[in-house]
Amino acid sequence: MQRPNPDSIHYDEFIQLQKKLRDKIVSLRKSRDLVQEDMAEYELSVRQYQRMEQDPTAIVSLWQVFKLAKAHDLDIHELLDL
Repeated sequence: MQRPNPDSIHYDEFIQLQKKLRDKIVSLRKSRDLVQEDMAEYELSVRQYQRMEQDPTAIVSLWQVFKLAKAHDLDIHELLDL
């Protein structure tokens, strides 16, 4: 997993994207009355999912985003419509 480089000119914009994505996954989970432990059904460990909600910079891979979308019965483009 490659983390964003703080020296990149796009770093701040990417961090904002991660924060918006984190806010959306928290909102989706809560709107469906799910708890973090429920996310394990979608190949996301409880600890991994907790990290994504607590620290948006933990959302770093397309595979994670794909699994998050599937957990909420969305296509990736719907999840990323921020």
